[in-house]
Amino acid sequence: MYGKTFQTIRKRKGMTLKEACGTALSVSQLSRFENDKSMIPVDLFFEVLKNINTSIEEFDYFLGRQDKKQLFERFDLIETYTNNRQFDKLVELKTTIQKERPGPYSWDQFLIYFIDSLTYLNENGRHQSQQAVLNYLMQVEDWGEMELRLYAIFGFTLNVETTYTLMHTALKRSKLYQAIPQDIKLLYTILSNNFSTFLYHGNLQYAEETIRLFEDRYSENTELFYPHIDFMFNKGILAFKKQHPEDGEKYCGQAINICRLFRQKESEERYQKRYKQWRESYEDPEYHELIINIGFLEEEDA
Repeated sequence: MYGKTFQTIRKRKGMTLKEACGTALSVSQLSRFENDKSMIPVDLFFEVLKNINTSIEEFDYFLGRQDKKQLFERFDLIETYTNNRQFDKLVELKTTIQKERPGPYSWDQFLIYFIDSLTYLNENGRHQSQQAVLNYLMQVEDWGEMELRLYAIFGFTLNVETTYTLMHTALKRSKLYQAIPQDIKLLYTILSNNFSTFLYHGNLQYAEETIRLFEDRYSENTELFYPHIDFMFNKGILAFKKQHPEDGEKYCGQAINICRLFRQKESEERYQKRYKQWRESYEDPEYHELIINIGFLEEEDA
């Protein structure tokens, strides 16, 4: 990944391998690095970065965006496979990730844990991967970005009572970090994911409480556009689930109209698709919807 990122930046700068090498190393050495076939010493890495007029902060930014893009795409696949009950596809994705030999605390390893957890959702007891994540979360006194993201995605796989308890734990233990814009955004992601989780499992009481938490404690503290629209739409979904289609159409329609008014085309299309599905399926007791928001790419566009 480091080599490929360097290659992407070099090519965008319009520089050849020879120009990037300078006197630091040979063209063959840099070529092997760019193709992820070998690594280069740190001091030489800094030198070739300088040769392509790129700071370490810029490199880290591009590296992070590539990592997040791949992670987002994989979660999108997990969401699609789960909603369509394509569990064989989930297993194939897990195998693909395992072949990449992820590190023990990398996001790819947590993806493997997440897929394992989805596979065991209908089993009695808690799967060992869920327990490993839960143990980690409970031992951390102050939750930052990593802990909030872990809970945001694993909350769905835990039993409803545990997810409910952890929701309040997350709100308490993240107070130290709530001055950081990225982390306060994650709180809205958590609340939205929890709403989806509670609704998926048919616990309307917890779903209603989640909406109240946002409206009573957090809605006045955010100038962000998306959370307000999202919870307006969630109120509509809850109304459909409670067999009140008139209210469902009202709230969902308001959310979609706001998106249209402010030219949020992608959000409008996504809500339109979900709205149509709920309007057609709300009377079907077997209909379930899973929405996994990991808060990566959307945050950067907010």
